[in-house]
Amino acid sequence: MRARAKVSEEAPPGRRALAQVVNQLLEHLGATTLQEAAELITERGYPTHKSRLSRYRSGRNRPPEGFLVTLHAVAVERAGGEEAIGISKHDALEVLAAAETKACAVCPTLYRRIRHVRKRNRRLLRDNRRLSEARAGLEGELADLRKNMTPLPVPPQRGDRQRIAQDVAAARQFAVMTADVDETTEPDVALAVLRQTAEVLTPLESAASVALLRGEGRHELADTLITLYGRDHPDKEVIRAALQLHEYGMADDVGAMLRAAAG
Repeated sequence: MRARAKVSEEAPPGRRALAQVVNQLLEHLGATTLQEAAELITERGYPTHKSRLSRYRSGRNRPPEGFLVTLHAVAVERAGGEEAIGISKHDALEVLAAAETKACAVCPTLYRRIRHVRKRNRRLLRDNRRLSEARAGLEGELADLRKNMTPLPVPPQRGDRQRIAQDVAAARQFAVMTADVDETTEPDVALAVLRQTAEVLTPLESAASVALLRGEGRHELADTLITLYGRDHPDKEVIRAALQLHEYGMADDVGAMLRAAAG
């Protein structure tokens, strides 16, 4: 017989505490099986059966007072004294009195919800760690791009081709990550990661990212990026991003970003 049975998570609190006491007392009987434990208690004058013991141990049933008194007496006798078992009869009966006499009607539903929330929380923590690592990797790649790509000395009227290439490269990195976030994570986590990731983009990179997302048909992600960038960045950076969107001919997105900045 196992020293301790697993107490049912669906048992109400008082029943769970009582089940722990029953398990503690059964440990001191020296029985190897529930059947043997049941026979010891029966011999002491309280007829019982192993199936009843199993229900008492798990907290599914509340044992009668006579059973608990007999179990305590057998445990004291087998252990050699009350001090050896660590709980007095008075204390055991107090736990019995505090235990619910009826099963909790809503407890099974509540415990299922608790298990679901815990499971979802563990999943969100895993997603958060993975996305934090992805964000750190993106920041590193953006830093490398910005550091290693030296602008070419081209005439101003022709535009900074190397700068544009760098913006597009960074935008592609952002688009790949946001697409993965959008498809594989919880909506609230995805939004948090998008907000954090958008913080590392320059105005030109953000405009290039919007253009790239539009081109790939990811309009919801593009709208989210426009809102986050317009709302969370300084006005000067928002204006620069909006001007770049204007250069791309994306007038509607210019207006959306400015409206987001205006609140």
